[in-house]
Amino acid sequence: MAGLQGCRLTRPERLSTPGQYRRVFQKGLRLDGRLFSLVAAINDCGHDRLGLAASRKVGNAVERNRAKRRLRECYRRCKRLLEPALDLVLVAKKELGSCSRDEVEREYRQRLQRLEQRAARLAGSPPPAGD
Repeated sequence: MAGLQGCRLTRPERLSTPGQYRRVFQKGLRLDGRLFSLVAAINDCGHDRLGLAASRKVGNAVERNRAKRRLRECYRRCKRLLEPALDLVLVAKKELGSCSRDEVEREYRQRLQRLEQRAARLAGSPPPAGD
């Protein structure tokens, strides 16, 4: 993939330790979908970070790696630019393997929209004033 230089996720953009994953799963907000689950927790890094998970229920190693590759590409193409910075863990489901990239991206965008709505409600922010 020599043509994609500069497009990869850098080390600071990834969750890398078990403790980071544990914190997201314990304190994060979980949104389940048909293709994957999204778990998000606020971080203090100033930018979003991504973690990926795929259990053996997804399939053999090739299928798990393919599922994670699809989710990683989806994250890369649809990066959030909003505050606050989040740690996102995407947990692949078996159904992900039989879907197109467009379907995965559509669900990812829907999860992000739901996340923004739920985060606003949980933070207790009032709805925008309609002058």
